[in-house]
Amino acid sequence: MQGLERFHVGCSGWYYRHWEGVLYPPGTDKSKYFEYYCKAFRTVEINSTFYKMPFRGYVKGWVRKAPSGFVYAVKMNRRITHENRLKDVDFILNDFLGRIKPLKDAGKLGPILVQLPPGLHRDDGLLERFLSILPRGYEYAVEFRHRSWFEGEVLRLLERYGVAFCVVSAPRMPSMAESTCDFAYVRFHGVKRWYNYNYSREELQQWANRISKLPVQRVYIYFNNDPYGYAVRNAKTMIGLLSHI
Repeated sequence: MQGLERFHVGCSGWYYRHWEGVLYPPGTDKSKYFEYYCKAFRTVEINSTFYKMPFRGYVKGWVRKAPSGFVYAVKMNRRITHENRLKDVDFILNDFLGRIKPLKDAGKLGPILVQLPPGLHRDDGLLERFLSILPRGYEYAVEFRHRSWFEGEVLRLLERYGVAFCVVSAPRMPSMAESTCDFAYVRFHGVKRWYNYNYSREELQQWANRISKLPVQRVYIYFNNDPYGYAVRNAKTMIGLLSHI
C-alpha cells in the first residue's frame, strides 16, 4: 500500500464539548459530533471500552454510524489489563471480544490496544502467557507504561506472536519507533506534559519522518492530547505532513 492510504490518523475519542469551535461548529448538538468527526478523519481510538465493557447495542451503533472505509481502534477493558494484570483473564477476554465482534464482522475493527498499567514492571513470562491466549483473527498492540519493558527481548517476544509494539510519545518514556508485525500503532500523549500539550510542526515533522520509515503495511496513529482541541490540530497537521512524504 503506497502513499497516504497506508496511514490511519485520528484522535483518541471524539465526544468532547471543548472541540466546539475547533472541529465542531459552536452549538453543535452532541449527537452530531461523530458525523463531523468522520468528515475530518477515517479512524478513531475508542477509550470508553477501557472503563466499561461495551454494550453490544452501542457497538452495533458504531457500525451503523461509520462511513465506508472507517476503522475503529478499541482499547481493551481495564479488568484485563489493570485489575487482573493479564492473569486468569480467559473468560473476560473472550467476553470482551464477543462484545466488539460486530465491528469485526462489518470490517470496521482495527487494532485492539492493550494498555498496561505504569506499575506493571517487565515480566516476560507473564506477557508471553497472555500473548499465547489471544484469539487469532484480531490485530493487537501493546502499550507499555513502565520503562523496564523497552528492551529488545520484549520486542522479539511481541514479534513471535505477531503483536504490535505501541510506539509512544509521552513524558519520561523512551522514544522507540520499532515495528514487530505487519502494522504499527503510534500514540501521542504529549512531551513536557501528559495530554495538555500542543505539538509543534517541527516535532510532528520529525515523527512523520520516523513513522514513514517503519517497514509495515499499515500505520495507525492516534492523538490523545484532547485539551483545547490540540489532538484535532495535531492530527490534521500529521496527515498533511505524511501526504508529502
